[in-house]
Amino acid sequence: MSNDIRLIQLSNYIKPKLEENKAKNWVLNGKNNSFYQYVIDRFNGSPTNSAIINSYIDLIYGRGLSAYNKNTTQWIEFVSKMNPKELRKIITDFELFGEASFQVIKAKNKKDLGSIYHLPKEQVVPSLENEDGEILSYWHCKDWSNTNKNKPVEYSAFGTSNDEIEIYCIRPYKAGKNYFSDPDYIACMPYAEMEEELSNFYINSIKKGLSAGYIIDIVDGGIYTQEQKEELENKIKQKLTGSPNAMNFIINFKSGVAEINIVPFPVNDAQHKQWEYLTAEARQQIMTGHRVVSPMLFGIKDSTGFGNNADELDTAEAQLMKRIIAPKQSFIVDALKDVLEHYNINLDLYFLPLTEQKSGVNTNLSTQVCCSNEKKNLDSNVADELISLGTDSMTNEWELVETKVVTDIETDLHFANTGIARPNAKDSQDGELFKSRYRYIGELSSNSREFCTKMINANKLYRLSDINAMSNKVVNEGWGPNGADTYDILLYKGGGACRHAWQRETYRLKADVNSPNAEQITPSQARKEGEILPTIDKKAYQKPNDMPNRGFLNK
Repeated sequence: MSNDIRLIQLSNYIKPKLEENKAKNWVLNGKNNSFYQYVIDRFNGSPTNSAIINSYIDLIYGRGLSAYNKNTTQWIEFVSKMNPKELRKIITDFELFGEASFQVIKAKNKKDLGSIYHLPKEQVVPSLENEDGEILSYWHCKDWSNTNKNKPVEYSAFGTSNDEIEIYCIRPYKAGKNYFSDPDYIACMPYAEMEEELSNFYINSIKKGLSAGYIIDIVDGGIYTQEQKEELENKIKQKLTGSPNAMNFIINFKSGVAEINIVPFPVNDAQHKQWEYLTAEARQQIMTGHRVVSPMLFGIKDSTGFGNNADELDTAEAQLMKRIIAPKQSFIVDALKDVLEHYNINLDLYFLPLTEQKSGVNTNLSTQVCCSNEKKNLDSNVADELISLGTDSMTNEWELVETKVVTDIETDLHFANTGIARPNAKDSQDGELFKSRYRYIGELSSNSREFCTKMINANKLYRLSDINAMSNKVVNEGWGPNGADTYDILLYKGGGACRHAWQRETYRLKADVNSPNAEQITPSQARKEGEILPTIDKKAYQKPNDMPNRGFLNK
């Protein structure tokens, strides 16, 4: 009689289907909204997955939110309504689940914003779409597996009602996803589960004497029917399957066996090499799913990269911030702006980068990114000192008649420091009818140097003499011409690869605003009126990144 041998294997995880409940008017992400718990389990069980997600959360949050126009009462109002702890929770859900939710609470008058609070995404589900494909409400329940004990509560979607509390869901578009947005690393989640199972296997295999599995010989001899075999198999499977048992097993219904025998599989070197391969493969696929730029950012060393680990880390972090973190930050910022603008709060929000400015020298152009945290960044104290010399606006008797980034300036004039820290005082470029001031302009990014961030946020006007005075400060040792410790801030701004420039603003006495030349003041027109507008080196109006060698002087 032939033997009846059955090999028991674990089944693969299949993402649960959406459950639309038309009677209740809600949609669950799997049975009892179980998909979120699966994601949480993979976060808790996979070391690599957990390390990457935690690091991304820290990088997204950075040092918290700021605003380019933070010197306003609206910024103070916003800070009072958005607790940093709530913001970090929102970011955590967004990175973990690929979506996040928060409740918008109106003030007592229901016209102003009261506060913003995080809601755990696993507790929030959408209602069914209406005929126009709109989701008009969301349901909140602390435990979707027991809705009898935890009654779901319906809240209007943000901006659709006059209710005191509305729910806002941050949900990036995903093709074919009408209700939920999966994590952007979902493709690597089976590998996260594999890493988790391998970890359990190692631990439990050690506890069980490093066994590789067993063959279970069971007496047959016609005693068991087919149904009894299947029932016995199921009972053994329920008892033994899964990584906690750290084994595979074969059930062998064998004729002529007097008793049940359990025979262990032999352990060999090839088997251990297989586990090592699977461990490395799982880690690699998890990093691929998260689009990790360099494993070294997460404490994983590989055989690739630069000879200097510091160079590799700096470049990898800059690229990670630019390509992965910044887009995630944009989703959060856009959602908050959406809410704030609804209540006529206009703030240009951005996240302060986690990494503080560092000192050092790095002249390798291939490893430097515009306004990133290179080893020798401009000393922020210089920015503070220059900002203190600036002014928010000119006095009332002067009117702005021209704002222009000039590109046709011929001569190079530099003026000595007058020693006057009064922005409205007369400058060497000032005449009787016209005054010229300079403003630091350009777009900021999450990687902008602290000098550039401070200067643009300050948004002040400066005299040319004050700008030139700052060039006498030691701000970047070794970055100047031929390795000098100083360089011209007027011409080279924040340093090599900087994407910012100076903008000239021309002001005229209000008594002359009716002049036909008031709309557009050029040097030739000014000369006709008996006054010469200032001329400076055209590099003052150029971004260092657009200059030869990208503005790096020590090359």
